[in-house]
Amino acid sequence: MSGAFCLSQLLQIPSTKILLKTSKFSKGLYVKAGATKYPNLCFYRNVQTVTYAIVDGSYVPTATQTHQPDKTKENESTKLESVGAFQKLPMVMPSVDILYSSLRKAKRVPPTKGIANIAKRERNRGAKQLDALMKELAVPLREYTENFPKKKYLHPYERSLIELTLGDGNYEEVLRKVDALRKKVVGVGKECASLCAKSLTKREAGERLNEGLEKLEEVFKCEGKVVDDLLNIAKTLRAMPVVDLETPTLCLVGAPNVGKSSLVRVLSTGKPEVCNYPFTTRGILMGHIALNFQHFQVTDTPGLLKRCDEDRNNLEKLTLAVLSHLPTAILYVHDLTGECGTSPSDQFVIYKEIKQRFSNHLWLDVVSKCDILQEAPVIFIMEDSDTDNPELERYRKKGPEGAILVSVKDGKGLDELKVKVHELLVTQMDRIRSSKIDEDNPELVT
Repeated sequence: MSGAFCLSQLLQIPSTKILLKTSKFSKGLYVKAGATKYPNLCFYRNVQTVTYAIVDGSYVPTATQTHQPDKTKENESTKLESVGAFQKLPMVMPSVDILYSSLRKAKRVPPTKGIANIAKRERNRGAKQLDALMKELAVPLREYTENFPKKKYLHPYERSLIELTLGDGNYEEVLRKVDALRKKVVGVGKECASLCAKSLTKREAGERLNEGLEKLEEVFKCEGKVVDDLLNIAKTLRAMPVVDLETPTLCLVGAPNVGKSSLVRVLSTGKPEVCNYPFTTRGILMGHIALNFQHFQVTDTPGLLKRCDEDRNNLEKLTLAVLSHLPTAILYVHDLTGECGTSPSDQFVIYKEIKQRFSNHLWLDVVSKCDILQEAPVIFIMEDSDTDNPELERYRKKGPEGAILVSVKDGKGLDELKVKVHELLVTQMDRIRSSKIDEDNPELVT
């Protein structure tokens, strides 16, 4: 047993007997004539800590893979979040509330018990209060910078919402300023606490405490506006509608004031503002449709004008962001009455551009306000009256081929529209399920 005992000492194993009893090979020893008896050896898989590779006939240690789990975590953290990150934003306190709450808490911090010397006790109290104030101010700022998501990790749809709603770069700039304020508060707080801790008298400790409190308060008051900016950003983003990517969504698209919002009110629970002027819809509005015990989503979008992408405003870009980044079925609304402010010819151009760009979307065309639609086409002064384009002429009279004529005012065509919308969304649901199966089983995709 001396050999086994030495081996247990080398491997730092508490008891070799336990190892030998638990091994099915420990019942006997391998014996060879003229050889020394050795017990069966039991190895831990973690005993060997260095691996070697043969390079030019020599053994060279290879890099260990102890940090591989960290890489896995890093890869997991870089995955895009699903839609809904805005609802997880932390609650941001107004800067004035953070400041005065921190001052109250810091001034209640007592000195360390058992200090008999008055000067030592006062400088201890001053240093602790300054340190407490610094932490009370810095901790919320650190939490904000850590818990607000990095834009590059957001879903492309929410990334577009940030850029179009807040302006390109403003989100990152505000978070950068909040972190800069935190660093400044920490630096000033440590400096003031250190000075107070070096005080020689009670009076000096009191003066340095007051100076430090005033200095930290001044820093936070002067630059704390950035916290209020972050608060407004959080309110704006939290108010954004949430889209469930696994629920079929109907997106109403068209020129401004063609009747999209009126149809949303008819089809869903959404209650958008309906007025007779362009760009009534100033953002993305979400509603829900319940048909045959099935639930769907519907979104109203700002109207599109006849112009290139470089000239589009942020409202129009919001519409394009929805179509580009969300799996939606499109309900395109046309107004041929001449009341919406966009001529039928211009609507035709917009329609052809959008349908060509998003040809992979499921599509349904609707001509609204058919109760006042004239038999003869409406021709604006600025329109080209050339009749060489038969498709345009047909569009001016009845809209695109297969379009449903509806009227919210007298209810004409609404029942047919609801049936078609339901069929469209059921098809969209099948698409989403098929796409999810392909993602879960990539080996099945040929």
